[in-house]
Amino acid sequence: MKRSKSLGFVAILLSITLTAMGQFSATAARSYTYTSDQATLSAGINGDKVAAKFGAVNPSGKKYKIAVVLKSLTNQYWQGIEQGVRAAAKQYGITVVVQAATSETDPNEQLGITQTLVAQGFDAYVIAPQTTSNLNPAIEQMKTASAPIVNVDDARFPATVYVGPDHKLDGTQAAKTFAAMWAKSGGQVAQIEGQAGSSAAQLRIAGFKEGIAKQKNLKLVASVPGDWDANKAYAATQQIIQKYPNIKGIYANNDTMAVGVAKAISESGKRILVIGTDGVPEAIAGIRNGTIYATVSPLPYYQGYWALTSAIRLLEGQKLPEWVISPAQLITKQNASKFYDKKGMVLGGLFK
Repeated sequence: MKRSKSLGFVAILLSITLTAMGQFSATAARSYTYTSDQATLSAGINGDKVAAKFGAVNPSGKKYKIAVVLKSLTNQYWQGIEQGVRAAAKQYGITVVVQAATSETDPNEQLGITQTLVAQGFDAYVIAPQTTSNLNPAIEQMKTASAPIVNVDDARFPATVYVGPDHKLDGTQAAKTFAAMWAKSGGQVAQIEGQAGSSAAQLRIAGFKEGIAKQKNLKLVASVPGDWDANKAYAATQQIIQKYPNIKGIYANNDTMAVGVAKAISESGKRILVIGTDGVPEAIAGIRNGTIYATVSPLPYYQGYWALTSAIRLLEGQKLPEWVISPAQLITKQNASKFYDKKGMVLGGLFK
């Protein structure tokens, strides 16, 4: 009798083991591609269209654990992305660990943070590198572990899915806005560039230059580095105004720099239009009080939300396109309240 019970117990254990092995094998067998840096707009889908095409985010209800590494959380833009990540995690019962370097200019610190997280073992990773290569050693470890990787917003690298805007269109939109403002009179414009080595900066710079080159009524008289820094942008703007006193508009590659540009212009007493990119709360406040004319915003909250839900969808076996596109919005005083609350935070429920 005891022998029979023992054999029965062994059989149950064997059954459980085989079931677990089958589940493990199915998970291990799932393979992910890492080619999203080759994606084009034709290979993408707007973030607000994903649910209609692919259905539920987490139909299995599994409690996944996902690591998120951002460039830095000192910038309001990345804070917005973090808020979107956490909102999605709360909605779908996912455990997230969000970390970032203390500065957007410390790629080695960001690498150390990422390698520490990889060593802990997560189901998936959402990554925003400071450059296109600084996290390569950690990314190779993620690939070895056969984990899906979502590249969010800036520096492009071969990931499973890229979630973010077409940064080149950010610069093009700024150029078109200036052209429409001075369709008859024309004028001089300038650009304050983001950090060298940043994919977003390179694309925005190119988009603005190409956009201005197509406008016979506009002349780009200066395009100088600001390194994502408000103080550097402030100093650069002072020099531009001094050298080109008749300048009509300045495009800053991000809103942090746009705030510095606006400060220099305000102190000069001149009327020069400022366009930024990102849509952070401080810039939205500037738009509302008139110190900044507009910002081209990919609505960072939704980038974070779509990045995390994309990671969950991949874990659930859904085959997403290589690019989940965050459509850029030109935010002006006239439409700011449609997208942002009184504190300058992105309104929830815009794409539900």
